[in-house]
Amino acid sequence: MANTPPITHVRIAQVLTDLGMITTAQAHTALEEAAAYASEPIERRHEVAGALETFGVAVSIHSEDVDFADAHYEWLLDEAAALTDGRVVVSNYRFDKDNPDDDECGLGTMHFECNGKPLSVGVEQPSNDYLDMGAAQLAIEALSPLHHLDDPREFRCVEQEGSDLDDDIMVLASAEQRDGLHRHLGIRFEARSGEG
Repeated sequence: MANTPPITHVRIAQVLTDLGMITTAQAHTALEEAAAYASEPIERRHEVAGALETFGVAVSIHSEDVDFADAHYEWLLDEAAALTDGRVVVSNYRFDKDNPDDDECGLGTMHFECNGKPLSVGVEQPSNDYLDMGAAQLAIEALSPLHHLDDPREFRCVEQEGSDLDDDIMVLASAEQRDGLHRHLGIRFEARSGEG
């Protein structure tokens, strides 16, 4: 273990390139943007997972105050769909509040289409200032290319570590790529929603 190189943005770029998750050009661009800290060690596993956003293979579900969560879900779905390079398209988003006259109400149902297929996800977060993390996960998982196309990638949530809850990191990867992320970067994934 003593010879294991530290995990840095440079190492993450190499792992993602080797796993076929990004191209060499994408790695170069991301490392240029992270130049000031690209070689600094990343200590926490969840921060390693969070760094995957830099490379365009992950999106995070914010665990803190977002203001107007009902509108934020749409932005989040668009961000996740963008990771598929246009293969998955989200359209016709709307949020039906349980109490439409109360701006603070976060309860309701998000409706949207994924590649033309209508989907809906119930939201059980009473405050409109915070996301229903489980509902956001379900909605992003529903965008997985595996469900709509001949593409083995799907969105999976990174396991949280410790008792402090961080943002949920949703990574777009195939089963083999997830295995590689675990072996090379120590990232573990939750089972898909509904699986044991």
